[in-house]
Amino acid sequence: MHPIVYYIIILIVIGGAGMAIANKRAAKLVRKQRWLKYFMYILITGIVILGMFFNFFNWVSYIIVVVSFLEILKVNFSVSPIPVLQLVISFIVLAIVSTGFIFFGRTYNSSFLLFIYFQVLVFDGFCQITGQIFGRHQLAPKISAAKTVEGLIGGWIFCLIAAVMASVWVDIKFFNVLLFGLLTGFSSFCGDMLASWYKRKTQVKDYSNWLPGQGGFLDRFDSFVMTGAFYYLLYFIIFKQQSGFILK
Repeated sequence: MHPIVYYIIILIVIGGAGMAIANKRAAKLVRKQRWLKYFMYILITGIVILGMFFNFFNWVSYIIVVVSFLEILKVNFSVSPIPVLQLVISFIVLAIVSTGFIFFGRTYNSSFLLFIYFQVLVFDGFCQITGQIFGRHQLAPKISAAKTVEGLIGGWIFCLIAAVMASVWVDIKFFNVLLFGLLTGFSSFCGDMLASWYKRKTQVKDYSNWLPGQGGFLDRFDSFVMTGAFYYLLYFIIFKQQSGFILK
């Protein structure tokens, strides 16, 4: 069995314990919403990783992109008059980022995909959990009141740990492993902040209710999409000239 299975089980246990601690001071309804979000996150994680193992990740990425475009349409058509210029610019930006995301999955081998997306999953999950436990200082209150400095630091620390744990799957030097951890955390954070900023701009709480406990596909997969686009950009800048140790 692939080591990622054991890693995820360990992190699910740690994350569940952290969620239980955070929920001690939360209202009953908030606790219920958090647990729903947590277990839905585990389900999504499983689907994404299975897609990489059984070679249907490309189809997963297509579904994410198509539904993301539908959510952009939904939030823009929910207001009157329809902000046509905003809608067009949104479609252009999403098309560029989504193209990078799709080609990321088609360019790198499955080991490197697992190496990167394992970090994204850990970063996303532990930003939330550490923020709920230790969060005191808001990171960007005008964009998202729930994001905290402590949550970002905690997510980044666990992202680096995840990079080290997953480094056995790829032939990468230790210093570069840490660099990948930093870059993955940065690109994940940028994707998350961009999606949150757009929600604030369009004045919606959630992109859709199509994923129980989540704020929509864009809200759940923002870090995935941005990180994929980021690493596909790095392919052109750096990795295209390298040997094929991480490429298909």
